[in-house]
Amino acid sequence: MTNYQLMCQDIPVVGFAVNDTTGQIVSDLHMDNREYLPLSVVHSDSPRGALQKWLDNRSVSANRQDIAAMLAAYHVETVSALSFKSLGLNLSDQYWFKPEGADFGWHDVNLFENDFSEQVFRTMADTGKPSYTPDSSSNGDLPKFWKIEQGKRVLYKEGSAPFDQQPYNEVFAARLLEVLELPHVNYTLVQDEERAYSVCETFVTTATEYVPALEILNAVPKLNHENSYQHFFRCAEALSIPVSRQEVDDMLLFDYLINNADRHYGNFGFIRDVQTRSFLGMAPIFDNGNSLWYLQLNKRMKLKDQPAKPFRDTHAEQLKLLGSSAVPWDRLTESWLRQMVEDIYSRNDLFDTERLDNLVYNIGVVLQRIMARQFA
Repeated sequence: MTNYQLMCQDIPVVGFAVNDTTGQIVSDLHMDNREYLPLSVVHSDSPRGALQKWLDNRSVSANRQDIAAMLAAYHVETVSALSFKSLGLNLSDQYWFKPEGADFGWHDVNLFENDFSEQVFRTMADTGKPSYTPDSSSNGDLPKFWKIEQGKRVLYKEGSAPFDQQPYNEVFAARLLEVLELPHVNYTLVQDEERAYSVCETFVTTATEYVPALEILNAVPKLNHENSYQHFFRCAEALSIPVSRQEVDDMLLFDYLINNADRHYGNFGFIRDVQTRSFLGMAPIFDNGNSLWYLQLNKRMKLKDQPAKPFRDTHAEQLKLLGSSAVPWDRLTESWLRQMVEDIYSRNDLFDTERLDNLVYNIGVVLQRIMARQFA
């Protein structure tokens, strides 16, 4: 068992004891600065349980490739316990776990300013040498790792079977968002002899943090007569978050265009000033990989009943919640779309001509529906 202080930079937030093997909180919480707690904890009737859930959600996915080797190398049983081995340091926010009696501070360990070990999920089993890494606090199922390139913190993310399509999707989606003038994270494609990666910089600075939408959902109780979309905006209003319905609607329309199946409450959110705790606005659109029929075989790239998140189970139902759009959709001409699809996806040797044609056709059909406001 180890006693930790949850810190926000050098500000002590809450103290607790953790089982070193399981990563479970095994003591009462000792509050220091309640206003710096994660929002899901602030607005919970069970702070200890909410803090544990926050810790678990902030850890690497238990489904991540090579996770068993990582757990064995660090002599722990869970991904939550693994996160503590790197002090919970990541590149999305300014929180970390300070062990009792430690004589170091934020500027000594934070990964925005200090070097860190790279690709430890691949090298740990070989070297057996533990060291700080943001990878053990980067959630999501796909293999990914952070690197430092020319002083910038960049995330490399792989794809999955059957087509390893997600890295290409990220790059293609970024091109679309650029033309549509929607705020977004830019992605580039890097390929080696074994695989392809989408690569992007962190959109968080040393003065800001990313707050996923999941964190705000219990700011106010959900009323019986309201749907999840209405409740989301009431929570945002209660927290004085400067986000408009137009911004969220544009994101959801874009998700419809690319058939994004994974816009869950962790895959969009807000930027907040760490010191003032003031929200600065919506985070740029990111994480668009699980889209564009990435799991479907060519003959099953259908346009009907496409699954959606976060407010409805299908895109057709979710789009009924939305208002008007001022996005210049007509900039996405058929010739431009075909050129982008061929330029990007032809680099994937798992794609054939039929799949390229299907992508161009499906996007074109959905685009016409958006402009005609006739969703299906």
